[in-house]
Amino acid sequence: MLVELAEERLAKKLTPQLFEHCAGVAETAARLATQLNYDPDRARLAGWLHDCAREWSPAQLLRFAQANSIEVDKVSRCQPILLHGPVGALLAQNWGLHDYEILSAIRYHTLGYPGMSLLAQIVYIADKIEPGRSYPGVEQLRKKVSHNFDEGLIHSAAQSISYVLQKRQIIHPLTVTFYNWLVEKTGE
Repeated sequence: MLVELAEERLAKKLTPQLFEHCAGVAETAARLATQLNYDPDRARLAGWLHDCAREWSPAQLLRFAQANSIEVDKVSRCQPILLHGPVGALLAQNWGLHDYEILSAIRYHTLGYPGMSLLAQIVYIADKIEPGRSYPGVEQLRKKVSHNFDEGLIHSAAQSISYVLQKRQIIHPLTVTFYNWLVEKTGE
């Protein structure tokens, strides 16, 4: 699937705000990929597609997941928006994308996953720091990522956990496992 085809399809399906966000993630992912000696075109495509199911309703996400044998765990059942990554990956595959690494980056961009490929890590962090993001701590996170990519990932995962704690919601086990994996792999 070419980037132009993805842009065209998404322009018809997403609100202008989400389309703009996806454009920001695509360009941020491509920039990070170049800095990390990874293919910027693959990163750009994954960035464009990462939120292709983000605006689906909770009922749509649950129905699609159940109809397509996507695991719906206890946390995702309570917070169906967490399914937009796995649903989006299958949707992108149905659109003709068969690059496993890109599909995996789409699937895990929200929760993280231990053992994520470099591409998946790039999309995960690009989603958090793209230029349109404006939340407390985003500038500090951007600086950390530009100074030390791995430290930026750890900081971002910690921010996600902290955010969920502040909202008094259940933390998805994958996010905790992802955070632990990041800390272990950096040797801290």
